[in-house]
Order: sequence, then structure tokens, then C-alpha cells
Amino acid sequence: MGAMASFDVLPDSIACLILSKLENAQMVAQCAIVCHRWKMLARLVDTLTFESFKLLEKKLDKTRNATCLEKIVTQMLLMTHGIRVLKISYHPVVWPWIPNDYFSEDKVCQWLQHVNTSLERLTLVDPNRVKPQPMKLLHLTECKKLQWLNLCYGFIPEMPILPGRFEQLVTLHLDLIFICDSALQKLVELAPMLEDLKLNSCKGLRTPHLTAFKLKCLEFANDMDVATTPITVVAVNAPNLVTVSLCHVEELVIDGFTLQNLDLIWHVRPTIRELPVLENLHISGEAWALDSVTHLIRLGTNLRSLHIDAYFERKYPIQLQSLLRHLQELVSIHIGADFFECLQTAGGAGAAFMRMHAMTLPRLENIVVVIGCGNNDCISVIATLLKCAPALQTLRIDAGQLRKSMDNVMFFTNLLGLQRNYPQVKVSLVCPQTLV
Repeated sequence: MGAMASFDVLPDSIACLILSKLENAQMVAQCAIVCHRWKMLARLVDTLTFESFKLLEKKLDKTRNATCLEKIVTQMLLMTHGIRVLKISYHPVVWPWIPNDYFSEDKVCQWLQHVNTSLERLTLVDPNRVKPQPMKLLHLTECKKLQWLNLCYGFIPEMPILPGRFEQLVTLHLDLIFICDSALQKLVELAPMLEDLKLNSCKGLRTPHLTAFKLKCLEFANDMDVATTPITVVAVNAPNLVTVSLCHVEELVIDGFTLQNLDLIWHVRPTIRELPVLENLHISGEAWALDSVTHLIRLGTNLRSLHIDAYFERKYPIQLQSLLRHLQELVSIHIGADFFECLQTAGGAGAAFMRMHAMTLPRLENIVVVIGCGNNDCISVIATLLKCAPALQTLRIDAGQLRKSMDNVMFFTNLLGLQRNYPQVKVSLVCPQTLV
């Protein structure tokens, strides 16, 4: 290879790109002391990551606090020019966190002021949940190229009066932030280009009403160990919204005209007018009202994937054919044990009506059902699904919850009969060893 293998023969642009790919800023600093050229190259690096677990060697030394990381960041950051991607993460070694052990606002503002003409992506993990830092937000609006922002452990009870806006901000992720409804609403209003908004276990929210005309993806991911009080209502005015994912939100108010993906965990009372283009509906968690789930299914006329793994407060029979017969685009369906228990095939006068209006799911290819009780109704539902799905390829039955009883033993006998009648379908079965 000779001289061609030497790092020194690389042009500055390629060498800087390689240094920008290093795992953390400490490696860049180590490279900078190799020689004069490498020191100059380190100044041109446009991506830096400061991670306390990697930069503070004695992880269990309580004297290694936020101030230690501040000095490292300041020393390294002020040596560079034109940082585009910056990640600064401080994770205190004591749990719960040491009081007042977080970055000083002056230092954070100094960092932002140094990079405000070039910064495009910022991740700031700062364990401050007790004291507002309005000047930090002010300096963030001065980063005119900022497109991606992730803040963790902040405290934003209200938004300060800001002279500027987040003109280029497309993605905003807030993790473990204390933020009130009005502050979140104002923050979203200040980002006219916002497309992706994610809030993970943020306290302080009760009834946020969001207006974001460019927004495409909205997620409220609440860890109940952190966010003990559910959000009462999330109301969204976003005419381009494509994906919504909500966890532990009591009510969703949205028009739904552009929604393609809807993922709901824990009971959400939907106030939605229409879901004409919805393709994927995923419902799981506890405390659901059965009529909320059936309402969403009936709205989703173009569903391709339906996943219901919810637990219901009160169960009652639902006629399978009347619930699913409009889903002509359905390709995949997952039916959890509670929901499967509610499904019934048409009987009596209903059976005569269904013979005249037979259900067909022409695109259905994959079915997963979770069985809690192996009675005759269970077999009837599976048989109906097999009969109405001419394109069906796989049927997976999870019967791991079944216990030894005569009904459950007969279930497997009847299932073998169905399998013989539909040899083109690959049937897989999970069940207790004692029932095989």
C-alpha cells in the first residue's frame, strides 16, 4: 500500500469527514494532539458528541458533576468552527439526581452562541427539572439553521417572550421535560416547518391543543412510572398529519382526514370524524371501552393492517361479519384474547342475512389470533375467517393461555378438521404441552 495507505495523503475534506464519524469528542481531542495538521483538522470537524459516561472516567466518583463536563465541552467546542451536529449528554451517577447538578444556563448559552450560525442538529441531555432556563430557549431561536432538536430533562412551565422563531425546525423531541400546555402550544407555534413532534414521559400536560400545519408525525409516549397522571385531552389541528401514536391519553380530538397510521396504547376515547385513508390501526393496553375500538374499525374503510391487543372493562358479543365486512383492503389482522372472546359469528336471523350478503376479505393474507377459551364459538370464528379469505397464506394461533378441559381438547380436534379443509393455508399453533 505504501504512502497511499497513510492518513496524511487524504485531502482535508475526507480527513474531516472521518474525524466527524468518531464515537465521541474525546477521540477527536486525542487526534488533535498527534501533530499540527491534525490539530487544524480537529477545528474543522462538524460533528461532536459529549457523553458523560465516556468522558468522565471515574463513573462512581461523586465529584464528577455537571461542572466537569461543562469545562470539557467549553474547551473543546470553542476550538472548533462550524459545528453542524452537536450532542451533549450529562447523566449523573447518583440516583436520584444530585440537587442543582445540571448545566449552568450561562454555559449552555455560550455554547449555543458559538454554534448559532452552523448548528443543524442538537441533542441536549441536561438533568434540570426544577429551574426554568429561558435564556437557553432564546439562544436556540438564534440558531437559524436548526432542523432537529432533542431536549431531555428540561423545565418549561411557560415560554418566555422570544424575538425569533424556529424557522427551519422540522423535528422536535422532548424527553422527560416538565412543560405546561400553554408552553407546548407556543413552542409548536414558533416552529412553522415542524413535521415530527415526539413527547416522551413529559409531565405537566393536561389538555394540550396543538396547531401545526406542516405536522406529519405526532407521538405521546408516556412511561407510567414517570407520568403518573394521564393527559386528559389531546386536540390536534394538523391538516397534513399522517401518523399518530398515543400512550396514556384519555381523549383524542382530530379530524383524521389524512391519517394513515394510528397507534393507541391505553384507553383513548376517539373524537374523530373520518379516517378515509387509514392503513394501519394498532390498539393495545388496558381500560378500553369496546365501543371505542369498534368505532375506529368502522371508520377505517381502507385498513390494510389491524392489530387489536386490548383489554376491555366490559365485554359483550360483536358480530364478526358486520364488523369486518367493509375492510376490503385488509392484508393482516391480529386479534388479541379479549377481543377474540367478544367476536361471534352470525346466528339465527342474522345468519340468513349474512348468507345473502356474504363477507369476503379478498386481500387478507395473514391472521394471528390469541385464544383464551377453546369453545365452539371460537372454532366458528376461525372457520368464518378461513372461508372469507381466498388469498390467506398463514394462520397463527396462540393458544398458550388454554388450560386442560374437555372444551379445549375438542378445540384442537376441530382445528385439525379445519386444517384439512384448507391445505393451502400454513397453520402454526402455540399451546401448552399438556394439551397436545
